[in-house]
Amino acid sequence: MGSHSHEESRAAQVARAFFAACTKLSDNIEDILPQEDAPDRSLSVFRAFSELFPEFANDKDRPDSAAKNGLMRLQFNKIGYEIYDKEQSRRVPAVRAKPGNPGYGFRRARWRDTQSPGEDRDTCEQVMTALGVNSERLECIKRRIHDFKHEWDLVRRPSRPAGPGRPRGHKRGALGALAVPECSAAPATGGGASPLLAGVVEALVISDEPAVQSKKQKKVAAPRASGGARQPQAAAAQSTGGGRAEPAPAQGARAA
Repeated sequence: MGSHSHEESRAAQVARAFFAACTKLSDNIEDILPQEDAPDRSLSVFRAFSELFPEFANDKDRPDSAAKNGLMRLQFNKIGYEIYDKEQSRRVPAVRAKPGNPGYGFRRARWRDTQSPGEDRDTCEQVMTALGVNSERLECIKRRIHDFKHEWDLVRRPSRPAGPGRPRGHKRGALGALAVPECSAAPATGGGASPLLAGVVEALVISDEPAVQSKKQKKVAAPRASGGARQPQAAAAQSTGGGRAEPAPAQGARAA
């Protein structure tokens, strides 16, 4: 019994070291690592752990697992949730659920880049070396974690998948493809109107063709003079000074 407890304690230590060496907390809220495997592929954190440390995992799907002396998936995931928050999301697969239903995963967790030179690879090497992993096994661990990382980045579903009326990559309520033309902040010369407004005005300028009179407009007759004659005719008679001034006496004769 004491030996069994010792193996469980050692397995838990290896599991925590695995999380520290191979995963990290991401700044991207879209990042998440699955706690379960999908029907068509196995990319969960526990599957990577059971493959790389079979002597400390109790994986029913692997014949080389440690059986009762190793950690089951539930026990392993509980250790992970001491490090990361638990999140329900459609980005991760769900066990015994209809396709598209949300599953559970490690929130903002991301696989380390164990192949490229940098902090991620250095951290993995330091933690695994302190755990007692030899160089040959360490290279195998770094290579397999890189494979898990690459494949998970390819198959991970977005939190807001594309659908009718919602193209991929745009949040609901965004302007989308609507582009506003850039304009200078300085006012146009000779006035305070902006160049954008000036462009709209130029598009509305009337062409040089003669304007068509509106149907609502009517010809307005000139007002009549007090003597009964129209003002334009009276002005014309005064301007001639003779010749056609006879109608005025005739009107006076009638009045007599």
